[in-house]
Amino acid sequence: MVGPWTHRLLKARAGLSHDLSNEAIAEAPSVNQRSSFINRAPYAMNSRLVILNTALSLLLGLLSHMPPAIASAPAAPMPKSSADSTQHDASFSVHAIDVFGTTQISTEQVLQAWGDTITQFAEAVYSNHPNPEVDVGSLYQEIITGIQVMGDFAYVDVSPILYFEEGNPIFVTIDIVDAVDASVRMPFRAAPTGRFDDPEGLFQQWAEYEETGIALSRAGELSDGYDQCPALSCTFGFEHPDLQKFLPIFEAAIPPNREQLTQILQGDRDAAHRGYAVFLLAFTDDPTSYVQAITPAIKDSSSLVRNNALRVLIHIAQDYPEVPIPIAQVVEALGYPNTTDRNKAAYILVELAKRAEHRETLIEQAVPILLEMLKLQQPNNHDPAYRILTQLSGQQYGARDYAAWEQWAEQAR
Repeated sequence: MVGPWTHRLLKARAGLSHDLSNEAIAEAPSVNQRSSFINRAPYAMNSRLVILNTALSLLLGLLSHMPPAIASAPAAPMPKSSADSTQHDASFSVHAIDVFGTTQISTEQVLQAWGDTITQFAEAVYSNHPNPEVDVGSLYQEIITGIQVMGDFAYVDVSPILYFEEGNPIFVTIDIVDAVDASVRMPFRAAPTGRFDDPEGLFQQWAEYEETGIALSRAGELSDGYDQCPALSCTFGFEHPDLQKFLPIFEAAIPPNREQLTQILQGDRDAAHRGYAVFLLAFTDDPTSYVQAITPAIKDSSSLVRNNALRVLIHIAQDYPEVPIPIAQVVEALGYPNTTDRNKAAYILVELAKRAEHRETLIEQAVPILLEMLKLQQPNNHDPAYRILTQLSGQQYGARDYAAWEQWAEQAR
């Protein structure tokens, strides 16, 4: 049994000639060079630097492992936050709030009940001048608890994403999974229970590397990305003087600890450790074996781990056309509950959609969800959805011409 939103998607997929779960692993398309910032730094999408909120979820200890829905509603105009002006950091402001994943409540209902609190929360997360009287964790819990009682939901989360561009806009997505859709949208593996030591301090070093990179990004010192990547994927590169010291550490310590890192990815109870392992294992010259090793991580119980695995696959899809990419799992990830699941899966499909052999599969399996993502104001979901639809269709309908895209999809199916 599934809910109305998932039922609508499944109905759109009716009459298929094969089951996606049995789809053969496909090859990714080639690219000549990493020409855009997304190609050079996974924290960037379409030249917009994006700081993701998965670390916040882990910090708060509120990362949900609840079971899958998918309905989206266009973002309504943002009401002005009622937060006291002393709590508002004018440099970062919320531009839109979306609701994705349910037909039980609308964006307008969420904004009416929680718009001001969501705005206060999102701006507090990224504020350069935190107000000690604002408890970000309490605001987060208040929003989650308040929305959960508005329907029968298996999962609710808040995804505020900051874009370092003019105005420093924050776009917020309220990710929801209807209880009836849990098994469809959240088919994740059980969380592992093993305990592992930090191999030669690699996790500590990677955490410091990420913290340094984020700080440099916020200061605008990584706006040009990077030119060289010694791994299959690099988060911030190693060209900035403050980042150079980390490369010899990783190059020396990763090879002798590769087997342990693989075991950690598969069995460590600490999601942060599994997430680190995804990136550290990417220091290899064997992309095929790497893809095979991390494919199970696409279904990890932690959104952080899933996000990291999909992020590296973006770069492999771009740079290694001969390497098979698990297209079935990537398409399935479009329906996962988190904004950061969907955007990484979509950017992988931006590459795979360039290949004619994937067109039929993507039209049958991915287009219904892509049409829902197209309605979002969240750029890192809307933009790749639009790119995939234009690639599959050969059409140049407007990015907000939903009727034209719906009509094309109906005819294509």
